[in-house]
Amino acid sequence: MRYVYFTKLLQSLDVPGLIAFCKEVGLDGADLAVRPGFPVTPENVATELPKAAKSFQDAGLTIGLVTGPTNVIDPDSPAAKSLFDACGKAGVPAIKLGYFAYKEKFDASVTDARTRLAGFAKLAAKTGVRACYHTHSGNYLGNNCACLRLLLQDLDPHHVGAFVDTGHTAINGGPFRMEADMVRPWLSLIAIKDMRWEKGKNSWEAHVVPVGDGIVRWNEVAQGLKDAKFSGTISLHGEYETKDLAERKRLAKQELEALKKLFS
Repeated sequence: MRYVYFTKLLQSLDVPGLIAFCKEVGLDGADLAVRPGFPVTPENVATELPKAAKSFQDAGLTIGLVTGPTNVIDPDSPAAKSLFDACGKAGVPAIKLGYFAYKEKFDASVTDARTRLAGFAKLAAKTGVRACYHTHSGNYLGNNCACLRLLLQDLDPHHVGAFVDTGHTAINGGPFRMEADMVRPWLSLIAIKDMRWEKGKNSWEAHVVPVGDGIVRWNEVAQGLKDAKFSGTISLHGEYETKDLAERKRLAKQELEALKKLFS
């Protein structure tokens, strides 16, 4: 397995800073956010992503995937095409797509999403970059693996993959072993989150917390990955607040150590 870190919460770091972070923590590389305000953006991706990929490679690291803006949901858009082209040229193997919202009519929403995913499959076949869809709790299609399977059914796993999130499936899914099994042919990436329910002013809310501090049953996750014979890329999402970069590094090291013990 390869362990990478989602750079969403490292926006203040440039590419050398990201490399230094990954090296110090002991990671294999990055899940690189390509978004406005980051070192690599949708506007400069054609030139800057290959440079970043080479810098990571020269440091003995990898860019395991690129996470684009959450509105990358149209395979015919110039933004999607440029992102896939850049990843193909830079040797980045996968892209996390945006999210398809539930729009009051489930069947129509699924039909539209499947049509778009079929378009992404063609883009993936052309560029050699797998299009991956992430399980996200809430008003999204594919918010658990049963719904995700509806989206992916009949699509070629070489071109379209499942990006299963341990935290979001704990909120909206079933036992992780069953979740992973439902999308096993497409299982490409694992996102690491732990979640905790906290009572807000008007309702209970789910918040991301460090691994081991929430409701995720990590032994079930480990068994599910073993059953699925998963040996791919695992992205530590780290989407919790820290007081500074030093604390983020410390927690990333703790999470990485715990995951390696669990998944060995």
